Amino acid sequence: MIISYIAAIFSLTGIWFNIRKNVICWFLFMGSDSLWLTYSIITKQWALTITHIIFMIVNVYGFITWSYKNHGEKNEP
Repeated sequence: MIISYIAAIFSLTGIWFNIRKNVICWFLFMGSDSLWLTYSIITKQWALTITHIIFMIVNVYGFITWSYKNHGEKNEP
C-alpha cells in the first residue's frame, strides 16, 4: 500500500530533523504515526495499532517537553 511508503518517508525525514534537534521532527513523527496507525487498522494488525497509539502519545509529550525546554513555559500543541 502506498500509505506505508508515505509513512516511511515521514519517519525518515522526522529522524533527520530529530538529529538536527529541530522541533518539526515531532510533527513529522505524529504524521508518520497517524499514517502507520491507519495502515495497521486497515490491515488489522492490532499490536501495531496499539504501538502507534502509544508512539503518538509520546510524540505529544516530546513536543511539549522540547517546547518547555526551549521557551521556559509550557506550550500546548
